[in-house]
Amino acid sequence: MPDSTSRPLSVLIIDDSADVRSALSRVISAQADLRLAGAANGPNDGIALAQAVNPDVLVVDVQMPDGGGLRVTREMAATMPGVRIVAYSAFDKALIKRVMSTAGAAAYVSKAASLGELLAAIRDTGAASPV
Repeated sequence: MPDSTSRPLSVLIIDDSADVRSALSRVISAQADLRLAGAANGPNDGIALAQAVNPDVLVVDVQMPDGGGLRVTREMAATMPGVRIVAYSAFDKALIKRVMSTAGAAAYVSKAASLGELLAAIRDTGAASPV
């Protein structure tokens, strides 16, 4: 976690569920050490927004249309290697975790996990980011 003199980690959410985007946006915005950089409803908007705002951390839903989180992760790893990715999925399966990790995700959090676990993954992932 950044110390009190560090700038907040900027976080971009990419999830096709409006409810998930809204909930995560509120939680992230309430954290003193995190700053919400934006929220996008799918891979196309998410990739464009990430390129525009250059966040420290992406929280990417794995299961979305248009190539889903796998496409986002691969493209971001190739074009913006400084951006760290937290894969966020309703599916807590070892194969999906391996695929996302191989594509470039630094962490994988199940949507069944607590918000505290997700925030810890964001902070840990961001701390490893070259900010």
